[in-house]
Amino acid sequence: MPPPRTATVLIVDDFDAVRTLLRKQLTDQGHTVLEAGDGIEALQLVRRQGGAIDLVLADVVLPGMNGTQLADRLTSEFPGMAIILMSAFAPAGLGRVGFRDAVIPVLQKPFDAGHLTEVMRSTLQRERTSGPVTVIQEH
Repeated sequence: MPPPRTATVLIVDDFDAVRTLLRKQLTDQGHTVLEAGDGIEALQLVRRQGGAIDLVLADVVLPGMNGTQLADRLTSEFPGMAIILMSAFAPAGLGRVGFRDAVIPVLQKPFDAGHLTEVMRSTLQRERTSGPVTVIQEH
């Protein structure tokens, strides 16, 4: 399977080690990576970038503004922005959540690089095309 198109990805996680691991995986695939330690910082960064971020990969549990609150704000202010949530605490089998007209994949931590690549590819492809939202079924 070909690698996903390169993208500018914002990683939002309050653990430095998680951000470091994800940054390495994503930069090794050719992506440009930005980082934020919480939802408020992430929202400010997206606003400063004028929405020029292709994908936001955000943990659900964050200090201040959590990942679902961030996703709600981003889908409101930047309709069509690709977002993937990740959580070690998501209920088993939860693969996606809905905000407005968006369906957002939820990755259960821990996940491997291959699964992240697959979900990123599907999410970025969905956001590049118009038409009905494709629901992503997680493994």
